[in-house]
Amino acid sequence: MRSWVRQFTESRTACENKPKEPPPRTSRSEDMIVRVEQMVMEDRRLTVRQIAANAGVSVGSVDTILHDDLKSQKVSARWVPRMPTDENKASRVAACQAMLSRDKGINSAFFSSVVTMDETWMPMFNPETKWQSAQWKHTDSPPPKKFCIATSAEKMMVSMFWDSEGVVLTHCVPKGTTVTGKTYEDVLRTKILQALREKTAQKGCSCALSSRQCSSSSGGSCSPVFRRQQL
Repeated sequence: MRSWVRQFTESRTACENKPKEPPPRTSRSEDMIVRVEQMVMEDRRLTVRQIAANAGVSVGSVDTILHDDLKSQKVSARWVPRMPTDENKASRVAACQAMLSRDKGINSAFFSSVVTMDETWMPMFNPETKWQSAQWKHTDSPPPKKFCIATSAEKMMVSMFWDSEGVVLTHCVPKGTTVTGKTYEDVLRTKILQALREKTAQKGCSCALSSRQCSSSSGGSCSPVFRRQQL
């Protein structure tokens, strides 16, 4: 009886002291990591479930391989107004190189005389964001409340002109006005030229609008660029 108890105790001690081997990493092996990476490189829009079904492993294993082993994450595409073609990109590069060469030839005085503009639609009323309305409070005080206010549906087109030193003119286009070349010409004669004269008068000099350039390399839309000439 004692010998049987001794054998049982020794066998139990040997089982408890024996180090446990980790389970084999069949799902996250090197071959599986390479296979998952190849599937992602072939089609970057595959979902985790699709990759798991094609690879024959669990969804959790694929998620771990993508995030921990491959350091990857799935992001949405960023919206851009237009996708320039190769000709558009080449035209932009040529225009930038020409402007840099011209600026270098006149001792870096070209860009300081350039006035450009852009336009955007702005709502008549834009409510403050949730972060802007945040305020401090004590733990025993009630949280603040505010009414839900939507952005105004009525919008106004705003044209902004600026040079290397900052904004020259902010012009609100009247409601119902069609933006054409004639509209730009009226703004140049009645607004921007006067704004440039007032700005340069503070420096003790005068200026005139000598030229207007507009590049069509952006695929149909452009921001006019004007040259200010010192007199």
